[in-house]
Amino acid sequence: MMGAMGYWKRAISERLLAGSAELTYRLLGGRSGQRDFSRVVVVAPLGRQNGVASGARLQHAALRQLGVDAELVDAAPALRNPLLRIPHHAGTAYVIHSGGPQAAALLATMLPLATDAYRVAFWAWELPDPPLEWSGCDRHFAEIWTPSAFAKASLARMMDRPIHVVPHRAPGRGRRIRNPDGCFTVLAMADTRSSLSRKNPHGALRAFRTAFGRSSAVQLYLKLHGSQSELAQFERANANLLRTGNIHLIRGYVDDTALAALYRRADVFLSLHRAEGFGLPMFEAMANGIPVVATGWSGNTEFMSNSDSELVPYTLVRVNDQSAVYMGSMWAEPDIDAASCALRRLADNLHHYENLSAAAHRRIASLAPEFPFAVPEGKCRGDGHA
Repeated sequence: MMGAMGYWKRAISERLLAGSAELTYRLLGGRSGQRDFSRVVVVAPLGRQNGVASGARLQHAALRQLGVDAELVDAAPALRNPLLRIPHHAGTAYVIHSGGPQAAALLATMLPLATDAYRVAFWAWELPDPPLEWSGCDRHFAEIWTPSAFAKASLARMMDRPIHVVPHRAPGRGRRIRNPDGCFTVLAMADTRSSLSRKNPHGALRAFRTAFGRSSAVQLYLKLHGSQSELAQFERANANLLRTGNIHLIRGYVDDTALAALYRRADVFLSLHRAEGFGLPMFEAMANGIPVVATGWSGNTEFMSNSDSELVPYTLVRVNDQSAVYMGSMWAEPDIDAASCALRRLADNLHHYENLSAAAHRRIASLAPEFPFAVPEGKCRGDGHA
């Protein structure tokens, strides 16, 4: 349950963002530029070190890969100071990565240069029903990009702007090779800012313990980030599951180098999420050739299949989110026993493991950047699409 401090913090933030949205709308005065992506400014709260920031970085890299003139701007300070203006080179188009209510505040930092430019909101949503508080957030933008068809279907129920699916893409990487004589290592992640109920680390703990018990030949690394009070509450609630020598908690933010080291150590990535707009950690794991055991529902199924991943069966249930971030919709309850069996198969059958690892790596490596505009000829090998 959200405490009184959390409630007031959210209420104050919502009022600040609403005021910023109204001010931004007035400053824009209904103006917008032509649809021109010759120079793209990608704007995101990079300093918050979350999935939104990671997605923005990947998109900037993909644009540059295609030869598009692109700049990446950290607008995280705008979420505390809506009057902030961030120096940058003017773009013909601005792509704002955020949640719906935060978009206007981030856009405001780009004014006045963004006033006569083409403006795009990059939004992901994790449930089949759009959030009511996002209503009207699209009025500052000419179109919306989103990383999956699943998220598009949800947003289209509320937004009246054109919506394009622009999936995340990762640069090519070498495939991790499992050491059959070493310890079998499972990696899972969760962030309280994305709701622990949605990310479901409790399910990951249960599936791991069901599969392997207290065996020292298998290790689970659970990376947790976010509110210290929520993390402490999670640890208390799962004390019995955590009281073993083969489960290790990694608390707090880890930088890119440390995160890469975690992926290099992992034999399997485990995500028993209840809903995903895309599922970037799963995508990153597959890019490294790490087999993924994941709930077979929502955005992640657009880059995963039974031929390259272990997709866990589920039952759709009403949303019950203790953090109250998500409500009024349905999400998936993964089958813990099926997940534990999938983990055992990967641990016990090296042939199956190697086949899935190679297929996962091949699947992600085969995906080229996709954008809803034509890339200038001669800029790159791959083509954008109109």
